Amino acid sequence: MAGIAMTRMRGAAIILAMLIAALAAAVAATVFADQQRWVRMVEHRRDQVQAQALAMAGVQWTRQILDDDARRSDLDHLGETWALTLPPIPMEDGEVRGAIVDAQGLLNINALGAADGSAEQERARLARLFAQRGMPPAALAAMSDWIDADSAAGASGGEDAFYLAQPVPRLAANAPVLRVAELGMVKDVTPQMLAAVLPFLSALPAGTPVNVNTAPREVLAAILGNISGESLGALVADRARKPFTTIAEFRSRLPDSAALASDVALSVRSNYFYVTIQARQGATRSHARALIRRGGGGKPEIVWQVVE
Repeated sequence: MAGIAMTRMRGAAIILAMLIAALAAAVAATVFADQQRWVRMVEHRRDQVQAQALAMAGVQWTRQILDDDARRSDLDHLGETWALTLPPIPMEDGEVRGAIVDAQGLLNINALGAADGSAEQERARLARLFAQRGMPPAALAAMSDWIDADSAAGASGGEDAFYLAQPVPRLAANAPVLRVAELGMVKDVTPQMLAAVLPFLSALPAGTPVNVNTAPREVLAAILGNISGESLGALVADRARKPFTTIAEFRSRLPDSAALASDVALSVRSNYFYVTIQARQGATRSHARALIRRGGGGKPEIVWQVVE
């Protein structure tokens, strides 16, 4: 009996040793997995920080490009260096690329909040653009109420009473917007509606003129109002051959079928530019968007910047 007991004890000891070895192996595997996970997190965070730093450096790069351009020319047009898409610049285990868009080649949505009579032409251009893009007139009215300083709701607009009654209560801005995307909070403006007009709108100080040298076809059509597609194509092709040096020249070179109702808020030079930068470090990507203002005697300044 004693021999049997000893045999059982030895068997139990062996099983216990095997269990301890298995437990040790499991603990070691868990520690190793946690360590690997921690290393990956550290590497990802490092790459994330470096990618964001590259993106912000790209914004600074565009400031220099715009500053150099201002020193060389009094005109801004699509044949200049700043208007070219910046090619991918390789870095160690990464790259940075970007583009500059003339914010003054777009229609300024903040004209909806201007109180002076000179903004009527700008609002008429916005109305024509919205009609071209299939936007209902009510959307423009609601945006006007969102931007203008008063608290009187228009026929199709909305002020504080409307927004406070929503599932997520808020107040109407009653102020110029900083970025066009903010208009997604406006009454009855859907993401699809906003996407239809977003490429042709800017959010700049009221009264900032539109540059006819950089305005896309859709914006030129809204400015002229009565131009045919064929004539518009001819105007854009003529502009590519020789940019306009003055608004008087722009008017004189219009096709016979087109007429410019007003020179209000038009220019051939720009001070505001949108910048988009994409950076990659390893497998991590970062994006930077910024509005840059040029002029005032100093280096171009960043009005706002978003890095993701």
